[in-house]
Amino acid sequence: MKRIVLFLSIFGVILTSCKDYLDTEPTGSLTPSNSYASKSLITSALAASYLGLKSAYVYGQFYPAYENAPTDESFFFTSNPTYPYAYYNNQASDNSQLLNFWQQCYVSINNANTLLANIDASAAKGGVDTTYVRKAKGEALFLRSYYYFLLTQWFGGVPMLTQSIEDPNNILIERTPEKEMYDQIIADMIQSEKWLDGQTSASMGYSDRVTQDAVRGILARVFLYAAGEPVNGTNKFSQSECYHQSAIWASKLIKAGTHDLLSSYKQVFIDEAQNAYNTENIWEIGFNQFGVGVVAASGTIGVYCGPTHSYLRSSTTDDYDGYCYNYLRPHPRLFLSYEAGDSRRDWNIANYSFKSSGYSTTASNYYNDAKVPLDTTKLWSRSAGKWRREYEPVSSRLVKNSSAENFPVLRYADVLLMYAEALNEIDSTTVNGCTLTKFDAINKVRARAISTSRVVDHISWTTGTGYTSDPVVTVSGGGGSGAEVTIASQYLMSTTTNRTIYPLLTVQGSGYTTAPTVTIGNGWAANTPYKVGDQVAAPNGKLYTVTMAGTTTTTAPTNSSGSSAAATTGAVFYYVGTAAKAVAYLSDMPNVNLSGLNKNDFRAAIMMERYHELCFEALRLQDLRRWGILIPMVKDLANDLNATNLTGFYIKNADGSNSSYFQKFKWKMIIPGTAELSANDVIYINSDVMYPVTNIGTKDLYWPIPLRELNLNYKLTQNPGY
Repeated sequence: MKRIVLFLSIFGVILTSCKDYLDTEPTGSLTPSNSYASKSLITSALAASYLGLKSAYVYGQFYPAYENAPTDESFFFTSNPTYPYAYYNNQASDNSQLLNFWQQCYVSINNANTLLANIDASAAKGGVDTTYVRKAKGEALFLRSYYYFLLTQWFGGVPMLTQSIEDPNNILIERTPEKEMYDQIIADMIQSEKWLDGQTSASMGYSDRVTQDAVRGILARVFLYAAGEPVNGTNKFSQSECYHQSAIWASKLIKAGTHDLLSSYKQVFIDEAQNAYNTENIWEIGFNQFGVGVVAASGTIGVYCGPTHSYLRSSTTDDYDGYCYNYLRPHPRLFLSYEAGDSRRDWNIANYSFKSSGYSTTASNYYNDAKVPLDTTKLWSRSAGKWRREYEPVSSRLVKNSSAENFPVLRYADVLLMYAEALNEIDSTTVNGCTLTKFDAINKVRARAISTSRVVDHISWTTGTGYTSDPVVTVSGGGGSGAEVTIASQYLMSTTTNRTIYPLLTVQGSGYTTAPTVTIGNGWAANTPYKVGDQVAAPNGKLYTVTMAGTTTTTAPTNSSGSSAAATTGAVFYYVGTAAKAVAYLSDMPNVNLSGLNKNDFRAAIMMERYHELCFEALRLQDLRRWGILIPMVKDLANDLNATNLTGFYIKNADGSNSSYFQKFKWKMIIPGTAELSANDVIYINSDVMYPVTNIGTKDLYWPIPLRELNLNYKLTQNPGY
């Protein structure tokens, strides 16, 4: 059942439909006086305050995939010029995406204000348990303050409403100064933390709703942002006090002992794909829920931020890995910055792409999915791999433009790193009776991801053809263990006996002193019996299928077509293709322990650790901003591009005609799998373009106030530079 609720946005009236997510069946006419007269009605009202976070204009799509893209972490990879904030180019106050972000926040703020203003009296009439009411108020108050936190990050000071809007004539409100915004956000979050006493993710079995721990962790983040640029402290808290408070709130969460790191980094995000609760994800935005939770809304994190998969198959089989545009691309600088033995690199930045060579129009002749490994020199064409649709339920993978991937707003790893950073800034060993030092906190994060011994860094590989099935792969020797090379193969669904084989490094292992040997399938050996159907890789790199059983002689088959002679080779070997090969290469010796670094070096280490641990989680841009290095960092990215200006490039369309459209922009063209461009190259394009992220200025520290809001509220002022 759906109920229609009339919401007043900050500067207009919006009619919104809200689903009663936990099977609530409200009856009669709902007014503020009776809208919270039962637990189910309160839950429905809370859902309305969560909806803004799940919208496409916030965590549903734009926030993680576009708005946080232009940093040293990633870039926005598409020819669509309608997202100027993704590359600091022609940002304008009339941009619809920015307006929608603003409106989604304010609609949800008004929903929270309405609940806070009416829940006590309404719930008392219905006899609702006061503990339930208290926790609902805690959630609503936190959500209101979190929306203001988002608005403040991107717009600076904004109109701050702490009461619901009932009269549309009373909407002419000035912007609240940024420092004052932070003081109100902090005060509200501290109050909500008290109201949420006893509400934990463990008690609910999922992390979609706000808990006391979530408030503590976000408070640590808010205080760090308030300490950093351009805020540099609030009216009530100096910069030093902000750092101290950040450490205290992080320590409260750590001491509670209700959350911890998972033993496996990648499992954090596999659980996100499968909507599985774990102890590391403190607060996440849930999408397409298949179990308990608040909202069953569509999300797109897996559709826009994952390994490219550019064809969609209509199939109910379980082997389709899901469509992905991959608009958020990792910057090569991120890949190259990972230390030796860091397993996060090949999870966060996928070391494969999906083979998409087309398929027959006959339903039975669809190609299966094939992961093609990427050489370590292929940097620009890589994909963000943190969220992988192949782990979603099949019912989600078969939907092109929505995904079941949840999005982590706050993870325990982030809390540890915030705690370490804040301690470093106040020159303190520990705070609030917490036993962890700053070195303990950062080393705990690193120890989960980085081996203390050498690992297999990467493999070089040769494609194999002519296989009738996927061969067994073994990794042996080298003094270590655990490394795994798996096989991805492509074939027509109707004909699985002619496979193209791709070796792929999936587990790096540990403890190696020399490079292990990778063996794919059966190798030829003298004086060895083979049976019909065996596939054998000969020393010359060719692949054969045994068509007549027998024991081999000392002469290996060498024929490039047809069958070998039994008299020469013993068993008869029929040539079918090329044998797949893989050669392993080890990392340098890793270093996990950072204990003993001085203050400045530790600050640099924290910046790098957040870069590696939290990439693509919509935190990097604001981190660079609060550290005061966003502008110089982005400008420095020009050094990573050998051609940022297309002047002198002769661009042609795929049909051979000259392209006037692409000449209008100074873009660096990146064609996956090709060499870098040089002047006067003739290239053919589809629509894949990397927008430069080097034309940043001081105005880009904030977004423009939406033009529509300026027109409706003459008391609003525009941000500088717009």
